[in-house]
Amino acid sequence: MQKILILGNSTIQKRIRIEEIIEKFPNAEIVTLSPGNYVDEEINNIFTMGNIFFTNRIIIISDFDSFKIPYQEKISTLLKHYEKAFEGTLILDIQKENKYLKEINFDKKIEAMIPPPWKDELWIEMLKDFASKLNKHLGDETAEKIIQFVGKNEDLLYEEVKKLSIYSDAEIISLKDVEDVSTYFSTANYEELCYDLVTKKLSNSLIKLHSIVKSSSFSPIALANYLYKYFLDLYSVILNGERKANYNWSEVMKISKDSMVSQQRVASFLGFNFKNDKVKKINVEKLYSPTSIEKIIIDIEELDRSLKTGGEPKVLFPKLFEEICSA
Repeated sequence: MQKILILGNSTIQKRIRIEEIIEKFPNAEIVTLSPGNYVDEEINNIFTMGNIFFTNRIIIISDFDSFKIPYQEKISTLLKHYEKAFEGTLILDIQKENKYLKEINFDKKIEAMIPPPWKDELWIEMLKDFASKLNKHLGDETAEKIIQFVGKNEDLLYEEVKKLSIYSDAEIISLKDVEDVSTYFSTANYEELCYDLVTKKLSNSLIKLHSIVKSSSFSPIALANYLYKYFLDLYSVILNGERKANYNWSEVMKISKDSMVSQQRVASFLGFNFKNDKVKKINVEKLYSPTSIEKIIIDIEELDRSLKTGGEPKVLFPKLFEEICSA
């Protein structure tokens, strides 16, 4: 039994690495264990009866951090004592190696980390790697342009590269492909608009809104959905925050994990600034209470309903923005 440990916070890169391993064993039976489907009897069978019925298996234990502690202990003990439980490969996915895995001899350890927001060169390399897995090539300049359009969000970047790989007939994805496929008023622009709004800069928010609304590709429902998710994330961060004046990077990462909000957005909410930030971020915790955010979320839901019944975006969005900034 080969044992592989995949460490890190990147779900996309982990998925790619696991798919690469599976491709090497096309006839293997795939078994996935997660916190949601864990059964004591099944895990016992895997480690004590594995060779009786199956000649080759790939066992994937996903999101190990989220298993209950007694289950983590049990799986770790089985991994330690049943070195030849079955023919095949066991892949264990965890964010950070914990004490239950320290005494296990893994044959291979693979890191799958989302780059820190300030490491532009690592984001570029990650996009080039995505393209390579899709049998395409990306230059540095093209990768930078995609990041400008989409923002530093791993899931959205992967989907964008996937979309471009389908669109482009050539082996190399070009700048023109990006300009043809990617809309100018993209995630990055929406994020900037939302930050002006959450920091109660009404004038800046309205100027950005006016530019976005003028675009032929503008979707009022898409913007409403973005606003909804943005303030829902703020709500989650504030519930998991400590109401401090300043946060360090390790605290940002912890709150990101607890709230399930991206590190970059948590840093933005809590006033953690990177060297390459164009705009100095402030801690918005002091501007909102959970109750005030709940009201904003309800207001956005009402705006969404109004849009779907024929409401005028040029009236509804400014009205919402004024209410948020004046509260």
